[in-house]
Amino acid sequence: MSIAFVEYPPLPDSPFAMWVSGELEDHLGLPEGFRVEIIEGDIVVSPAPRFAHNRIATRIANAFALAADMDPGFPWEAIVGTGVGEQESRGWIPDVAIVDKARSDEVAEAGLVIIGPNDMTMAVEVTSPSNADHDREPGPQHRQKNGNRIKTKWADYAAAGVEFYLLVDCDPRVSRAILYSEPNPSASRYEAAIAWDLGAPIVLPERFGLTVDTADWKAWS
Repeated sequence: MSIAFVEYPPLPDSPFAMWVSGELEDHLGLPEGFRVEIIEGDIVVSPAPRFAHNRIATRIANAFALAADMDPGFPWEAIVGTGVGEQESRGWIPDVAIVDKARSDEVAEAGLVIIGPNDMTMAVEVTSPSNADHDREPGPQHRQKNGNRIKTKWADYAAAGVEFYLLVDCDPRVSRAILYSEPNPSASRYEAAIAWDLGAPIVLPERFGLTVDTADWKAWS
């Protein structure tokens, strides 16, 4: 999905509080369907994802659902489109959030609006042509014309201590899935990664015990 960092009008409350309450979108005057997140402290706006993007996210969620159907003791649940936030500084809507099922039950029972970063064991993001750099590990290309670094979910997830981050990068120059692990919150970075070419199965670590078929996943045309 396309991402823009926006200058917003004066807010009656903090961006995070308004994001949690659902008032931020209305205050910004956004068309229906746009997604608002807070990445590294900045308000970020993105339109609804494309079909191909959503299809991959759905396939990942379905793989977890199938594993749960086959094994009643399977401990993970894939949640699509949920808010994940940390007071005042971070508010995301990952394409898929992998959550311990027992914790998912607790959140539902408590009627919580969002979950915290520590509730999400793995974040999943799928890139689109106009936003890929905002999902990837920062590199030399992550510089705006004014010299400021492009803020990324990769750094934000690591800073919040999200244990795993699965990035499906459909850029034809990359065309691979990367699982990042070993977050270093003080450095806002992940220290380990493993990658698979699109078309090859994604073999998640033993903790998940799950393989995701990517045989018909395509890079951008």
